[in-house]
Amino acid sequence: MAILCGSDLSAASAGALDVALALAAQRGDRELVLVHVVDNEAELEAARTQLDAAAAAKRGAIAIRAELVVGPAAPTLLSFADTEGSDLIVIAAHSSVGSSQKLGAIAERVIATTRVPVVVVRDPAPWLAHARGDRPLRVLLGVDDSAACELGMQWVHAQRARGPVQVVLGAIYYPDEAAAHYGLHARALVDRDPEVERLLERDLLRKFGDNKGVVARARRGLGRIGDHVVELARDEAVDVIMVGTTQRTGLGRLGSVSHVIVHTAPQSVVCVPPTAALPTIVVPSVRSVLVATDLSAFANRAVPYAFALAPETGEVHVAHVINPGAGDADVAADDAELTAALHALAPAGTRTAAAAHVVRGDDAATTIAQLAARLGVDLIAIASHGRSGISRALVGSVADRLLRATHVPVLVLRPT
Repeated sequence: MAILCGSDLSAASAGALDVALALAAQRGDRELVLVHVVDNEAELEAARTQLDAAAAAKRGAIAIRAELVVGPAAPTLLSFADTEGSDLIVIAAHSSVGSSQKLGAIAERVIATTRVPVVVVRDPAPWLAHARGDRPLRVLLGVDDSAACELGMQWVHAQRARGPVQVVLGAIYYPDEAAAHYGLHARALVDRDPEVERLLERDLLRKFGDNKGVVARARRGLGRIGDHVVELARDEAVDVIMVGTTQRTGLGRLGSVSHVIVHTAPQSVVCVPPTAALPTIVVPSVRSVLVATDLSAFANRAVPYAFALAPETGEVHVAHVINPGAGDADVAADDAELTAALHALAPAGTRTAAAAHVVRGDDAATTIAQLAARLGVDLIAIASHGRSGISRALVGSVADRLLRATHVPVLVLRPT
């Protein structure tokens, strides 16, 4: 798979080509595809001369295949990338001369519909210094719970394997939503929440995995997330902003994080769509597991699975939820007695550390999800009684509701 570099034959596009060649060299590619799109066939002859000259000026160890195509810029460029099987598109953020179809002006349209990552180049210098090994590339990775974000992390991991990269993990939070996620008391909506920020930064580092040369920053949001990301990038003096894109269209696009960042950030931007096919470089690890039980014989069967999944150096949290308003039989039970019962569920001879939690909440699924978030576990284990039909519709399943309430992977033990 070759990198595709879109060019409008401007000086800015020449800089983008330098970056594309540097990235290709790091990947060990033998060829790069340089594409110029024109409006109509009348422009072909003059454009061919300019395109061939642009390719010849950068001739080196990597072959540059210059391709000239006719059509509307964004869809034509993306269609050509699909045909070539390209796994990365590099374009300039700004253009000044050349074709009437300015690639800088269509960057947002390319990002909105691409199936592969797109590098939008503003300043080539940091990329080139990184490729030479002169200094680290400093990247702000915007982190959320989207599939595109997970792919963006793998892209950064791959780049770190090729050269020095310093990573700033950034998350923008709104105090009321973040407090609800962790099951904490909400503070004033306009103030920072130090406890929420501590938990978020812990989770950012846990999610990224390989944390050498990595810092985490959580920032309180008041307006658009994209604006806060740009501010954080400025404060952290990064060279590149990496974000996933939900590829919204129409009016929804105006508020999308990637749209705002590409439109306003002074740095280069890398956007990864949720459809990108990227290799997994860093595999998620399970270090801590939360297992929930109502202390019934069947629910307790999930506990050994939790210990089987956690390593000896990890930890298993065994939790029991009491609903004070539902007439639970153990509402009046002594917490110490319940805690002892939970500890007693640990398999004999296990070396994995265990902790017991007796928590109260009106909804078991939400309470378990919030406890998992506060503890920062990697996985939740729970048994499902397997209700179906009318019983399930009326009573509901804690396991089913938990799947909707948490972003943590859930292992569900089904009845035999």
